[in-house]
Amino acid sequence: MSESLQARVATPAQPERTGTRPHVRGPVLILLPDGDARVAANTEVLGATSAGRLVAAARRVGFDGVVFAPGTIGAGQGREVATGDGIGGPALIAFDTATIRAGLLELMVAHPLDGDERYTLYDGVGRPVATFCGHLDQVPAGLPICEELPYPEGIGPADVARIVDPEDLSAALALVIDGEGVFPSIPSMWRRKVGVPTLRWMARRRAPTAQFELVALVLVFAALPLSLAGNHVGLLLAALCLLFGVHTSKLIKSLRILRGNLGLESGDVAGERLARAARPLGHAAMSGGLTYSILAQTDRADIAGVVLLAAGAGATVLALVQARNLLRGREALVFALPDAHAVATRLGVRLPPLIEGAPLFELAIGFAALSGYAAAPWAILLVGAAARLWRWYAGPLGADGD
Repeated sequence: MSESLQARVATPAQPERTGTRPHVRGPVLILLPDGDARVAANTEVLGATSAGRLVAAARRVGFDGVVFAPGTIGAGQGREVATGDGIGGPALIAFDTATIRAGLLELMVAHPLDGDERYTLYDGVGRPVATFCGHLDQVPAGLPICEELPYPEGIGPADVARIVDPEDLSAALALVIDGEGVFPSIPSMWRRKVGVPTLRWMARRRAPTAQFELVALVLVFAALPLSLAGNHVGLLLAALCLLFGVHTSKLIKSLRILRGNLGLESGDVAGERLARAARPLGHAAMSGGLTYSILAQTDRADIAGVVLLAAGAGATVLALVQARNLLRGREALVFALPDAHAVATRLGVRLPPLIEGAPLFELAIGFAALSGYAAAPWAILLVGAAARLWRWYAGPLGADGD
């Protein structure tokens, strides 16, 4: 990418009169087999091979075509060619083990090189990954090695990866997560230790996302019968089911992004509503179960029982109302549980970034369940119900959004 190209990237193009700009052919993606790879080219990262994800990204941003050289894995996704076949235009030659950020591919389409220019993309350890050519006559036998591409600001070697050794899988995984917008780019121990492994497990399976939504709903509804027991084991299991049910439902969106970028599955609005409603449905299930457990196992005055019943029923109803809003496609903030990070920011408290993305409310319920007393997680759910009620009571009229 020449200095003139960098200037074009930094300076927006001036509008031209209709019909004065000739048609510019987009680059062709040429995939070559990686002879140095000690990892099979059909190894998947978050549900797709490197070649499959690169092909999908190239088509999505406007590449003119995809061709596969002899010996390339996944040749069924494009036109197969032989060494020496004609190209006659701009091209990106890449190994079939390469992962390249879609934003960089989009720049290659928007700002092609001059015909006599070619640059090589190197990864973070200095290995060649791909070569971008302003004009390529024919399919090469191997990857041409040239001077390094002068990356535009904000893009660099970290935006390309090549899986040669098993150790390179982590770099490719991090690039896919960041480049596909799966998670916000914030350091988080929760996402690294829990979120990413769960998402990898979900992405490896070819099941429709509706099945994962069903799993999330089964887990959160399991909190009802488990919490009815009221004993220590039942409380822990109910809290764990609620935690992992909510955690799974929050990853449905990330799974849809991955599959949508690959063209494997279109967005399903009804399914998104179902996944988002799993959280308040789980709160309602556990609130109802714990309320019954507390009333059934403790002797107290009638008036105290009425108060506890009213509090538990109120928490259950408020959660059910919010679930109904989500299932009907209403994005009203009324009765929505406030975001813990937003509340902490408003109070001037800084939560550790390591827990970014964690379902903090459900984690609090889990820690409360460790006490073995049903009243402890029940009290946390009541605090959540009070927060929902406060939003309805003090929120502005007609407040929408989520």
